[in-house]
Amino acid sequence: MGMYAVTVGQSVKRKSRVRCSMAAALPSHWVRCSTAALLTVLLVGLASCDEQDNVTAALPPCVDSYCDCGDFASQDLAQLVLVSYPEDLYGLDRDGNGLACERVPDADLSLDWATYFSNNEHLAFGNLSNAGKDNPNNYLIEREQYVLSYSRDRNVLNWASWWVDKRWLGRSGRQDDFRVDGGLPKGFYQATPTEYRRSGYDRGHMVPSGDRTASPRDNSLTFLMTNIFPQADENNRGPWRSLEEYGRDLVYQQGKSLYVMAGVYGNKGKVGRVTVPGRVWKVMVVLDDLESSPNRRTEVIAVDMPNSDRIEDNWQLYRTTVDRIEIATGYDLLSELPVDVQAPIESR
Repeated sequence: MGMYAVTVGQSVKRKSRVRCSMAAALPSHWVRCSTAALLTVLLVGLASCDEQDNVTAALPPCVDSYCDCGDFASQDLAQLVLVSYPEDLYGLDRDGNGLACERVPDADLSLDWATYFSNNEHLAFGNLSNAGKDNPNNYLIEREQYVLSYSRDRNVLNWASWWVDKRWLGRSGRQDDFRVDGGLPKGFYQATPTEYRRSGYDRGHMVPSGDRTASPRDNSLTFLMTNIFPQADENNRGPWRSLEEYGRDLVYQQGKSLYVMAGVYGNKGKVGRVTVPGRVWKVMVVLDDLESSPNRRTEVIAVDMPNSDRIEDNWQLYRTTVDRIEIATGYDLLSELPVDVQAPIESR
């Protein structure tokens, strides 16, 4: 049985934002114990939550629709779902030995140490994974138009962060100039536009082409392959596109400014040498204008959906909380905001 490492500040909640007595069930320092023992502690803590707190609040978002082994960043999270639902609603324990998704790596989702600091505007609310230049699987790429974290081993981005506001929207057309990103370090595999040919997946943008239309150059930089991931056709052209358009409508029609973070996790196989993610997620912080700062009442739209053709058209069906995206990924979103602001906007 593998070892399970967790801190209240990370897998359940990083600060004093824990929503129930799980904070009391686990100490504030690192705990190392067997998976079974820790899961028992977690479930005991859940049992003492307020009756209105659903057990799913401490589980990855896939449990709201359908979980597959490719939907998990770590085997421990799949095991948590199995223990929470021992009837194995999702078929995670195919051989009935009590272990979920045994082929999924028991990955360490703890954050890297923060060794790289930037004043890039697209990191204004925090560096989700403490991406920098040291870890090739959490490699930070900074541009004027957006920032992203890239994984050398998966050959695909982890997440991206960018603003959407009137400065970035204009009349520039779609450039469609998919190409390799020459900015990757030596030794990184360069995914190519033709790699997706006949794969059954779209070349999906993380930072949308439609969010960068102020100039041809801005738009062109969204077509670098580091900003592209294998995306299921029905996802890309269905609810994901609708969500992108909804965000831009908030800017066009209401004059809002959006701070956006989005990414992928899980593993459904390969397209060429590029990992196909099991899930895609997005968080939009909706501000009245560029001069506004988030407060406890700021609207936050958080969505996590399967990277699958078996998907509903309505993105609203995949709404979740920032807290649960953090559980699924190990990231710390909005870390630069005051804790008393993070707590309410991340939990609703």
